[in-house]
Amino acid sequence: MAPKADKLAQNIDSIKSFLRRKLATYPELNEVIEKIKYIEKTLSEKKLTLQIISNNETLNQALFDLISNYSEFTQTYQIKYDLTPSSPLPISPQIKNTLTLKRLIVDSTEIIEEYILEKDHNYLIGRCPENPIFLDSNIYQGISWKHAEINPIENKQGEIRWQITDLNSSNGTFINGEKLNGSTILNNSDTITLAYPELKANIPCFEISQESINFSENINNEYQYIIDCDLLLLILDNNNLSHNEKEFLVNLDISFLSKVFIIVDFAEESHVNLEETNTNLENQINSLNIEYKIELFFLKLKAFYQEEGQENLSRIEQKNQDKFIKALSNIIKRQPENILAKRLTAKLNPLVSPLEQILIQEDEELKEKIKESQDKLTKITQKNWKEITKNAISNVKEEKDKFFKQIKSDLAQAKNSVLDNFSKRSIVGKIQNFVDELQPTIFKKQGQPHVKLLPVYGDINADLNEVLIKFTTNSVEKWALKEWDKIINHYNHGGLNDLLKRVYTYVDVIPDLFSESPFSHPAELDIANNFLISFMGIESEVRHKQVSMGGYIMKTLRANMMQIMMMATMLLAILGQKMGKNEIFGQLSQWFQRFPFLLGLAVFALIFFLTNSYNQDNNLKLEEAEDKLKKEVNTYYQSLSKNLIEKVIQDINLALEYEANRIDSALERVQETYGEYISETEKQQVIIKANLESLKEKEKNLSKEIIEFKKLANT
Repeated sequence: MAPKADKLAQNIDSIKSFLRRKLATYPELNEVIEKIKYIEKTLSEKKLTLQIISNNETLNQALFDLISNYSEFTQTYQIKYDLTPSSPLPISPQIKNTLTLKRLIVDSTEIIEEYILEKDHNYLIGRCPENPIFLDSNIYQGISWKHAEINPIENKQGEIRWQITDLNSSNGTFINGEKLNGSTILNNSDTITLAYPELKANIPCFEISQESINFSENINNEYQYIIDCDLLLLILDNNNLSHNEKEFLVNLDISFLSKVFIIVDFAEESHVNLEETNTNLENQINSLNIEYKIELFFLKLKAFYQEEGQENLSRIEQKNQDKFIKALSNIIKRQPENILAKRLTAKLNPLVSPLEQILIQEDEELKEKIKESQDKLTKITQKNWKEITKNAISNVKEEKDKFFKQIKSDLAQAKNSVLDNFSKRSIVGKIQNFVDELQPTIFKKQGQPHVKLLPVYGDINADLNEVLIKFTTNSVEKWALKEWDKIINHYNHGGLNDLLKRVYTYVDVIPDLFSESPFSHPAELDIANNFLISFMGIESEVRHKQVSMGGYIMKTLRANMMQIMMMATMLLAILGQKMGKNEIFGQLSQWFQRFPFLLGLAVFALIFFLTNSYNQDNNLKLEEAEDKLKKEVNTYYQSLSKNLIEKVIQDINLALEYEANRIDSALERVQETYGEYISETEKQQVIIKANLESLKEKEKNLSKEIIEFKKLANT
């Protein structure tokens, strides 16, 4: 076999072997392999293809008969003849729009399905099983029943563009990470994600791609069949090229051709000047400005289609025929396998060259996957999450301990302030003021006078304990709720609410780990149970021991008689008279007889004195009873308020302990979440590293394949 043909055979064998290795990845290569097998078979037959064409079927048959008379040609040439075909019209490439559904699986993006978009169809996307593009809710999250729609739109130039519309979905439609409002026209390589701005696990991702497809290989198969030859023989039935023949020669694809002959049906008896005809045809051919070489031959074909023997040929006609036969013989003698190899190589290249693009694309995709894996690995490993999360937890604990320690100090100060005996604003001060404003009232009870404390304008039948208990409990409850509000919103730079916000910022160090704060809002303070008990109260009335006027006078006279006599004696002594008791009374009797008005005056003075003294004594006893009652009531309710404050403080401390425990529980959940994330991250690192090594190994092997393939394609 000739060197070129032998090299082609080796090349074909290597290409077939290479393609078989890629069949598992690209099943469509099986069709290419079959075509290459046909080329291989043609090469092994070692026959050149000689194509005869003309506008006259009879001339074709005549030339076929002429060539077939030579056994060397029938053994070496595959001879076929056809009418001259029309040149193929230029065909505009068509656009193929493909919608590719992808999903993130572990650390790589896998193609799930491809949808070829047809211009007369609309494509609903969603969970509805009847949608043209159905998304299973067991696989994908956040997808609405009818989530979005893709439909064709024709622009002013008559081009079909594809428009996507969000159908008021619950979680939205995103184009290249931007949320879609209404509708938009899709462009080549646009990425569509549903329910989330970017591709992540359980989130569907679509990519639209546009591919220009040229169907010229499938058009005008007749023309392609005719030009698939080594030698092309065009027969002219007159001395001029027709329009169709000129057009054919101008547009002739000579990729496969090694020789082009023009055969002129010529007979010497036609009295046509051969030299002039030759010159005329050469001028016509030159005027076509074609780049390939054409050889002219003049043959008397009538001798064959009129079944006349070669003995009827003139000397010139025989000479022309011999020249033509020699030209065909020379082709055979000069290693025809090389000519065949040229055509078959030209047929092989279009089959093989797209495969290089497949490999290059595969290599680019592999490099992109390697880059994605490296980026993911860098993103995962660029931060020491163990140390970061440990510091975050430590900061939260430190901030929490500091806050509750300060709250206890503030609460102790608030307790001291609310129980301050010297402050009018304290609860004990308010109770003191309330008791001081009570008014004593005397009333009869079982025939005996009693003293009772009542609020100003109070009803005599009112229960002072009920009033004071309500006043005390309301005051304590109001203070407790106000104090809890300060703990929640004000103490220590914003209270407990602000603490929860701060600690969330501490733990929210890993993006998208927490959809919401793990630290829940503080609970309401429940102190109502402290005021539901039945309080004993204190006696708010006392019996008023008041004597009668007569009894008071007799008691007073008996108690003061000696003092009266001593005063009289002293008075008389001052006057210089010494008298006994009887003399004094006798002397007074004489004065009262001489001056009777003095007796009335003395009696009036005595009655006035005794009455005034009686009233003063009663008022003094009433004040004493009032003071005693107020002191006892004040002491009791101040003690009650202190007792209630202590219970409320216990409740507040229990509530604070509960909130501290809730923070600790939330921290435990945070630590568990951190641990799961870090564990999963470490697993991902192992997987990504393993995949990265695998991808790099694939890239290395693919690079070798590309180099090997380029060598095969260039030989």
